[in-house]
Amino acid sequence: MHSALRPKPTIKLPPSLIPPAINHHPQPIVKRSFLKQNSLVNGNGHHSTCSTANNATIEKLYWSLGLISSKGKYLTAETFGCKINATGTSLKRKQKWTIIYNIPNDCVYLQSPLNRYLSTDKYGRLKCDMHDIDDDCRFQLEYNRDGQWALKSVTYGMYLGGDNDQLHCFSKTPEWWSPHLALHPQINLKHVLRKRYAKLEDDEIHIDEIIPWGSDAIIAVEYLNDHYCIRSSNGYYFHKDGKLSTEQTEETLFTIELHKGYITFKDCDGCYLTAIGPLGIMTTRNRTAGKDEQFLLEESKLQICLVAPNGKLVSIKQGIDLSANQYERDQSSIFQLEYDDDLQAYQIRTYDNKYWTIGGLSIQATAEKKSVETSFHIQSVGHGHVTFQASNGKFIVPHASGNMRAVSDQNSLPDAYFLLKFINRPFCVFKCDFGHVGYRNKQSRVLECNKALFTLFTLEEAAEETHSEGVVYLKGSDGLYWEISNDLNISVSGCEPSKFSLELCWSSSRVVIKAPNGMYLRAEQSGSIQAICQNSRQATQWEF
Repeated sequence: MHSALRPKPTIKLPPSLIPPAINHHPQPIVKRSFLKQNSLVNGNGHHSTCSTANNATIEKLYWSLGLISSKGKYLTAETFGCKINATGTSLKRKQKWTIIYNIPNDCVYLQSPLNRYLSTDKYGRLKCDMHDIDDDCRFQLEYNRDGQWALKSVTYGMYLGGDNDQLHCFSKTPEWWSPHLALHPQINLKHVLRKRYAKLEDDEIHIDEIIPWGSDAIIAVEYLNDHYCIRSSNGYYFHKDGKLSTEQTEETLFTIELHKGYITFKDCDGCYLTAIGPLGIMTTRNRTAGKDEQFLLEESKLQICLVAPNGKLVSIKQGIDLSANQYERDQSSIFQLEYDDDLQAYQIRTYDNKYWTIGGLSIQATAEKKSVETSFHIQSVGHGHVTFQASNGKFIVPHASGNMRAVSDQNSLPDAYFLLKFINRPFCVFKCDFGHVGYRNKQSRVLECNKALFTLFTLEEAAEETHSEGVVYLKGSDGLYWEISNDLNISVSGCEPSKFSLELCWSSSRVVIKAPNGMYLRAEQSGSIQAICQNSRQATQWEF
């Protein structure tokens, strides 16, 4: 039967298919922009625009990654003296570089974590103290069959190389570096030419989604010893022939290259990933990379469902008005949260690319652009419930008909409480200011928060009887659950699920975690995670 005609089965995440750790560093991902010459990139991969002498705009793409030498050490930018070396043992802040791809000139600039540019002179001496880009900062990328990169000075024709603290740029032959993308595992994969996103469709990945919506649009890119695996939302590995596999093999490994600034994936036979046919079935085909082989990796925003006090889902199924009148979840009842730093509020997007806005006293999904009227303050009130405050200062409550109206002066009324459920996190990663959550060591089940590598956990919804409590279950790759140990640490050792809850932070797209003892989790620089905070504002905020 043709894949487009097959019925869609319910997809569940097999716990045995999620590895205990993935070796890359979570960060927001590449963004496309039309920037002027002296642009700076901060640690989160965002950009700002500055003027040039001739006021010309130059199209650029930004990729955050680490570069590993042939000795297995990361290119490192030291905090003092703008010194560089190749001594890093893992991908942390000092090892995270920004590759700025100048598309018209087909060259790259390397920007350090300190926002300084790497440059070389005619003698091959390297510096990384430049605030502005000049000709000595320009490099070209070359690739070998193993997926490694060489960086060649455009001005002097020599290659970046060396070892430890003896780095230089006077090699006449390529010296190879392995690229380690610094990205969060949960991404949306966009085909540049088709302008469509990848999603899970039966036992294939189709690139035909106009807006990445729901958990099926989540793709994981996993770094494994200089190669990458692509995994669908059910945890299966993408095979080069277009099918999905339960096992990681040579045919599920890819290397990456940058072509015209966009990423390409190459399989073990030297063929590049592409999309074919009207369904956009993802597979590998051509041995040369063109526009049809170019992809973007975009940050996956949090998507949610809301259960109103009447027990029904908030949706736009009946039209433009938001109303709590549905029991069955579909696209119309899923909403995307986009935090706006400038307005310090959330913008809430619908599946048809509209934003919530206030019209009179009613909440409607009609706005084409973000504005003050589309801004909402979301505040957690415990047990997985939130309130919404509109731009008129009033809190949203459902009318007797189910329509959402911003008319309440109080956020303490039960009618203003909505149960928030995360939809597009079939597996999740937690990170705080000290690092990622992972196991203390290979023999321990205790979790710590200062790990350079992260661990994937499965997020399970609670049973119907605890539905209104906002309970979730967090599970490890071996099927055991998070629980509180006697010393209030968190371990992954429970045979039965324990009741945790995730509460959205009012000031960012982060969460705090409430443990079964009613306390919130607090992280320490030493790595310990304990359920000891009575107040959510004192608890650790986790990237999620």
